[in-house]
Amino acid sequence: MLHAHTVQNRHADVFTYLEGDLHAVAANCRIPCEAGPDSLVFVSDVAQLAIALERRAAILVVQRDVADQLAPHDAAFRCCFSASSVPMGMAVLLKHFDRKRERFTQWGERHATAVVHPSAALGAGVLLGPYCVIGADTTIGDGCCIGAHVVIENGVRIGAGTILHPHVFVGADCEIGRDCEVHPHTSIGSDGFGYAVGASRRPQKIPHLGNVCIGDEVEIGSNCAIDRAKLASTCIRSGAKLDNICHIAHNCDLGEDGFYTAGFMMAGSTTIGRRFMTGGNSVVSAHLTLADDVVLAGRSTVTSDVREPGHYGGYPLQPLKDAMRTLAALGHLTEIRRNLNRVLKHLQLPERS
Repeated sequence: MLHAHTVQNRHADVFTYLEGDLHAVAANCRIPCEAGPDSLVFVSDVAQLAIALERRAAILVVQRDVADQLAPHDAAFRCCFSASSVPMGMAVLLKHFDRKRERFTQWGERHATAVVHPSAALGAGVLLGPYCVIGADTTIGDGCCIGAHVVIENGVRIGAGTILHPHVFVGADCEIGRDCEVHPHTSIGSDGFGYAVGASRRPQKIPHLGNVCIGDEVEIGSNCAIDRAKLASTCIRSGAKLDNICHIAHNCDLGEDGFYTAGFMMAGSTTIGRRFMTGGNSVVSAHLTLADDVVLAGRSTVTSDVREPGHYGGYPLQPLKDAMRTLAALGHLTEIRRNLNRVLKHLQLPERS
């Protein structure tokens, strides 16, 4: 439930009131073509605006550059705001409709099948789902939600307000900050891939005695694997966001506020700076350093240090404009090769096979 006066009073830094009844109430948020008279609707172009007006939404939020398409005193909505960024508007207002916590409260505060070691310390309002396991000397902060079949091993520290969805694994002595969210089937703190090969040529496992340290307001998608360090910590610093199916190897250090999209993989002992961004299926090799504000195109591969901020792409990695030229040229290689053979034949030189 969202009242228009709440938008005006609490979020005036993001939304500009245009017109209408500030007592309007939205009970849900819908896309324009499914909206009703009790809906909040976001509009980012003229076509969506026409549909939203036809559906007579309760609260309308329009992209600022299409706000001038509204007729004065248009009665097709009850209240209207503009925003410079519709995605940012969604980030602010959709929280009012988020019922995620209800997925956990349906079981009560602590399901009867939850197993909690006597030495574990649980804060106020912690919710424990069916068959979750909390190990010895673990500390879980106030208001955390622990889903069904989550396993939290010994000595783990979890900050207030963090959500662990079903089937998450958190290994011994790992740390997760406040207001984090970890989605299903993600493993935090399993052993890294480290072996030594001696005269027998049979790999000998190197024990991983370190941990994983995750900062505040980090979100990690489903089916990710974050390995513990050998002796120190694998770090994911505050504000980082990992998409589904990402692999973070042992001893890595991911800087603040980075975006790691689906399929991202990195090898061990690599440090990535702040505000990193990457397209899907990118790879970063081991023992590298990447500067702050590096952006990778999808399917890029990094095999050497990146010392300067900027946009990069391809394999081998190039500045993005060069990588795009290289990619475009690849489509002409067959024609170039054919023409080269014609030239060689004309010069009576051996053709290339």
